[in-house]
Amino acid sequence: MALKPTISALFLIACTTTFIGGEKVTTVYSKKEKLAITLVKLSDVKAPLYKRVEITVDLNATYDNPFNPEDISLEAEISLPNSQTLTVPGFFNQKFTRRLDNGKEVLSPESKGEWLIRFSPSTVGSHKIVVKAKDRTGIAKSNPINFTAIKSDSQGFIRISKRDRRFFEFDNGTVFYPIGANMCWAGGKGTFDYDEWLKNFGENGCNYGRLWLAPHWTTFALDRPGKYEDGYGIGMLNLPNAWRIEYVLNTAEKYGINLKLCIESFNVLRRKDGYPEWERTPHNIANGGILKEPLEFWTNPQMEKIFKNKLRYLVARFGAYTNLMSWEFWNEVDLISDYNLKPVKDWHQKMGSYLRSIDPYKHLITTSFANTRGEPTIDLLEELDYVQSHHYGSTDIVLTIDKTHRLKSAYKKPHYFGEIGADAGGPRAKDDPTGIQVHDPMWVSIAIGCSGAAQSWWWDNLIYPKNLYYLYKPVAEFIKDIDFPSENFKTAKAEIHWKKRPLPAERYDLVIEGGPVSWGETEFNKPRTVKIDRTGVKSGLPIAGILHGTANHSIKHNPITFEVSLPWETAFVIEVGGVSGYGGAGLEVILNGKKVLEKDFSDTDNSNETITKYSGEYKIEIPAGRNTIIVNNPGKDWVMVSYIFKNATERDRPPLLVWGLSGEKTTILWIRNEFGSWESLCARKQQEPKVEPTVLIINGLKPGDLKVELWDTYAKNPVKSSNIKVGKNGEARIELPEFQHDVAVKLKR
Repeated sequence: MALKPTISALFLIACTTTFIGGEKVTTVYSKKEKLAITLVKLSDVKAPLYKRVEITVDLNATYDNPFNPEDISLEAEISLPNSQTLTVPGFFNQKFTRRLDNGKEVLSPESKGEWLIRFSPSTVGSHKIVVKAKDRTGIAKSNPINFTAIKSDSQGFIRISKRDRRFFEFDNGTVFYPIGANMCWAGGKGTFDYDEWLKNFGENGCNYGRLWLAPHWTTFALDRPGKYEDGYGIGMLNLPNAWRIEYVLNTAEKYGINLKLCIESFNVLRRKDGYPEWERTPHNIANGGILKEPLEFWTNPQMEKIFKNKLRYLVARFGAYTNLMSWEFWNEVDLISDYNLKPVKDWHQKMGSYLRSIDPYKHLITTSFANTRGEPTIDLLEELDYVQSHHYGSTDIVLTIDKTHRLKSAYKKPHYFGEIGADAGGPRAKDDPTGIQVHDPMWVSIAIGCSGAAQSWWWDNLIYPKNLYYLYKPVAEFIKDIDFPSENFKTAKAEIHWKKRPLPAERYDLVIEGGPVSWGETEFNKPRTVKIDRTGVKSGLPIAGILHGTANHSIKHNPITFEVSLPWETAFVIEVGGVSGYGGAGLEVILNGKKVLEKDFSDTDNSNETITKYSGEYKIEIPAGRNTIIVNNPGKDWVMVSYIFKNATERDRPPLLVWGLSGEKTTILWIRNEFGSWESLCARKQQEPKVEPTVLIINGLKPGDLKVELWDTYAKNPVKSSNIKVGKNGEARIELPEFQHDVAVKLKR
């Protein structure tokens, strides 16, 4: 439908535009025309709820920067059937075609550009639309256009559930439990990579992914260095990459995948070490930007305007997509140079409020930190809807996920792991060809009540080359019939016993790993004593996973004393991980008052990078009887450690770990071999012992009949189903067969 508009309310203002640093610039988009809306065309005059309706506007105007609403702005004022009015921003668009040329994606423009407005109706009935344009010479308005929204079976946009604010759901009340991975940028094939990735993820039950829109070298970067007359530089937005975002959103929609758009990454404000991009970013004044130092980003008034302009463009162009799960302001913002909490917090509060005010669809908003514990004062802001964690490097990843979620569940917001991996330095694909670091974090996430399955970081160099997409299908099938917000889930009261205890009693390694790592003055950064006997650790846990030295962090110097009483000989192994690149460290072991091991982990270069050449096992023999072992770091700085007492303990219970949730109609549990950590299986290459048949006992259940399903977590169907009756005592007893790594259990009322 096309209507001729009228021009009204014309007024004159200054006919110059300030752009960057107060200078007037000419860009590739510059135009000088008499303001007029010459045509307004609606893609549909009747459309189902939540279907994107596109308004094409033929616009004459005077402007230099189509991404600056102070220079030129387009918007639609939409009168809704409920008498409310909605303002939807418009945007400048350019269409492209793509092709592969020697394995690289090449985009070719189809046109010089056009002005569009996208709208996704959420209310049934008649809508009246008036288009308004404003440039430096005045304002133009169109005649009203009528549009009707009709009922549909669309789920709508993703929200925080009103039934249980720990979880997500769609507008129609259908649960949304994110399952997927990061897929932040592509290789040389660009969007052609996503054709394959999204298909593979979607066909295996995934419904979620994450894209990065920064730094400048990524597939979807909107801020790119270069000349303004060529369409580059801070304040300009890259239209080819915007087209790529749109293409991937459309493709993801086809496969039922919802995307989180991460707008900025720490790299753009990081000077050195750990993927820095400050020297190349368009924000830097040396590259034609406006910032002399990274820290200015948070308080520079012109930078604030430019960022708000980008937010407005993102909302205008992509906001109408129902499969846009959320906006993420920053990736790991605490890794920027000169990180300072107060300005970063103030900025998130200000931008969160602004984004919510301009987004007519009220998409969820979040941000992220490299520190697994996050930043509570920012995570708890009202302007951020949900919390996420990033984590790498634990010897047992699932224990860290459990510990972190227990901490962040107190925030009363949805929480899940937005990035997870065994090693931040690389995917370790040779060590982990079956994707234990992908598989285990997802299953423990479900069993402890995370708002989504933990999202692997290694989409392009682990999941894709090893074809690990099949790991997702069982997760999707397992949760398919669980309405998380309706269950009122609480931690399940579960324990496991031998069905018939093996004789003679088996001995196991006592592994102490994954302890707290902190540079603060915490209780773990003080001397500590741990008591051990044949049944395991009697007292003293947890102990720090880091030993601080005597110089750089002397106030945190934390030697560990082990008081060991065993009737047999054992070997004590200290596993050394990274060593500080700011001075090195040392290691000494004193057995019964005598020094039996001494190592110097010297820092021999000036890079400040974490030192890995000392990583490995350091072992001493421990005689039978009572022994005192002191482990100390006499060096300058820190060293990461974990500990193993070989064949030290006799178990009075099976070597199994269990996590679970009990709800109104559903109880879910995940049970894993205690010796099945990523570190043990993939790094140390240890054989995981099979566990003989056991009995799972769950207490606190409501009396009644239950269906029990046992799941092989690598299969997409339960391997065994049965029915049990829970009596007045609220106890269920379920026999578990022999298994090696893990098993999942689901009880349905």
